[in-house]
Amino acid sequence: MMNRRHFIKNLSMVAGSSLAMAPNMQALAKIVEPTPPLSSKAQFARSLKKNPGLIGFANITENFALTGLTIEGRMPDDLSGTFYRIGPAGHERGDLRYQHLFEGDGMLHSFHFSGGKIFHQGKFINTPKFAKEKQAGKFIYSGPDTKISGARAVHHADEINSSNTNVISVGDKLWTLWEAGSPMQVNPQTLDSSHWVNLGQNSPFEQSLKGMPFSAHPKVDPGGDIFNFGLNGNGQAVLYHLSANGRMKNAAVVNAGYRGMLHDFLITHKHILLILPSLSPNGAGKGFFQRTRFEKEQPMRVLVIDKAELTIKKGYQLPPGFAFHFGNAWEERDGTIHFDASLYPDDSSLHNLSAVMKGQVNKHTSRSQTVLYTLKAKGGFTQQYIDGDSEFPKVYDHLVGHRNRLLYTTGHKHNPLWADSIRKLNTDTGAVDEYYYGEDYLVEEHVITTNKADEGSGYLLGTALHLPSKRTCINLFQADNLSQGPIMRAWLPYHIPLGFHGNFQRS
Repeated sequence: MMNRRHFIKNLSMVAGSSLAMAPNMQALAKIVEPTPPLSSKAQFARSLKKNPGLIGFANITENFALTGLTIEGRMPDDLSGTFYRIGPAGHERGDLRYQHLFEGDGMLHSFHFSGGKIFHQGKFINTPKFAKEKQAGKFIYSGPDTKISGARAVHHADEINSSNTNVISVGDKLWTLWEAGSPMQVNPQTLDSSHWVNLGQNSPFEQSLKGMPFSAHPKVDPGGDIFNFGLNGNGQAVLYHLSANGRMKNAAVVNAGYRGMLHDFLITHKHILLILPSLSPNGAGKGFFQRTRFEKEQPMRVLVIDKAELTIKKGYQLPPGFAFHFGNAWEERDGTIHFDASLYPDDSSLHNLSAVMKGQVNKHTSRSQTVLYTLKAKGGFTQQYIDGDSEFPKVYDHLVGHRNRLLYTTGHKHNPLWADSIRKLNTDTGAVDEYYYGEDYLVEEHVITTNKADEGSGYLLGTALHLPSKRTCINLFQADNLSQGPIMRAWLPYHIPLGFHGNFQRS
């Protein structure tokens, strides 16, 4: 374990710089000069009348009460539990609409499967920011890109933490996650928000980790331990190793030397991989996402970090690229490391999530595709591009950090706005099994659920927004046969906003 005095010293440097991290906190700490009224709300409203697909990005104002779904097909007898999903839902207050999709207030959804029935409910995460702005009836804090006239000063990240990106089960609780601040503890039955999690509580780290950045993509190894990182604006990263019940086992600070956006990472059975895309914060614009720029000459770097010591062991440089998400990594006995990425050739996908908030849907967006990387033990690498779009990669839980053969992703075939298909790729043979929902559906992340430690077993399930009926459906596939289509589909009587990530918790 890292020397505690040394760790605390490094951590103080991180804390001192945390106001310079992802949401451009230094700028938010000042009272922003008044700006002309934003017009994006009116732009979006006009576009929504012409393009029904934008309904997934429309503002939501109220929670969803417990509602039964209408089921088509038969629910399997071995499927019981709750599918949790989260994403931004509060995009507007008063006359203002957020400038980027990542800024919206988070809403948590649960789909509870039991006794052949499914019930849905959805609740806003009651963060301090959400509560204060709801009471005020207007936004009172600037966001990473949206600058509010007369905005309140921000002194720490959790003051503007929207908790809108991912949800995981930790012990008997749920944690909803953002990028730059604390997890929010949530009751898994009622979805009521409780409090920010103090990551060091009841551990030797005590208060030293309070409010530290904690990414939205923790990795849970097959033994249940949780690994994660938090990146700061000064280029340093906090690394976390927690037990399955959320108690901190180890933490350390490493100098990543990287100040761009970092959304995801990977683990093997021995190492943490911080894969640093070719992004910098040096672009034009006042907001964090606006200033994020793809650097064509900047290699994508991989830092290989010992999981036990939380220290950097070596690094690799790969051709320039950008990925929101990675599927899995695994390691051979000689130290050769394999991993996959849903890789973009530039940052247009990030910036189009700003355009869509204004109702602009015809901008060119580069697509991501699966790339399989091999990092050789003595240096060097190989890469293999797989044809077809890919995003939101998933592997079986029991294979996180270990060799996987199957990789599940979403993809685009014809819809320029959002995904419209799902796919299973056999990374050994290249065989593809896929299902196209059709032009009437916007398809969200799909997750694997099984009661066996057997790759290919169980089910793949996920939500999709059906545009003609303006309803959301949840779809269940046999994980070993996607192309046959869903074996069960269940309909809400309404639509829910398009979200980001989720997980299925079996009963």
